[in-house]
Amino acid sequence: MANVDASFGLRPVRHLGGGQLRTRKFSIASGYSTSIFKGDVVELTGADDNVALAAAGNGDNLGVFWGCRYVDATGSVVFGKYWPASTTATEIEAYVFVDPLIVYAVQGDGTDAAANVGELADFIYTNAGNTTTGISGAELDTSTVAATGGSLRILGLAPYEGNAWGDNAVMEVQIAEHALIQIGAEV
Repeated sequence: MANVDASFGLRPVRHLGGGQLRTRKFSIASGYSTSIFKGDVVELTGADDNVALAAAGNGDNLGVFWGCRYVDATGSVVFGKYWPASTTATEIEAYVFVDPLIVYAVQGDGTDAAANVGELADFIYTNAGNTTTGISGAELDTSTVAATGGSLRILGLAPYEGNAWGDNAVMEVQIAEHALIQIGAEV
């Protein structure tokens, strides 16, 4: 049976050390002009603890966005699975998984094989996020799989029923180019 082509961004599945999966609160600049969906990779903007959508190939990733809370222009409190582009709000809280030891499930946008385990690859926003469900359209960019460079380290095939190596495989990955660690740095 072929894998289903249904991107869902990066979904936290476990911690390498067996620890608990927890988010940390950050902010998003009021009026930030790009939507951020549940499962999107984010980066710090350097201003007031704000996060922004990380571009494909970014080397300074903070973690994975998992929802938000804010007070909108009418004074209503909104709990959202995604940040709508250009929202004017106050009291903005963005919930982000930042631990570099979290393992995520992510779908590949092309063909992957067991030989890719241990390799690196970038993420890509092949599909737009879904404004109804709030779920990301991010995927692992299979065209960038290589021994060096790449935001994500492929750990293996995700143990889901019917999931197999090949087109649109769901893999377990770790963020390799993370703002809290330095890959290849001498100690």
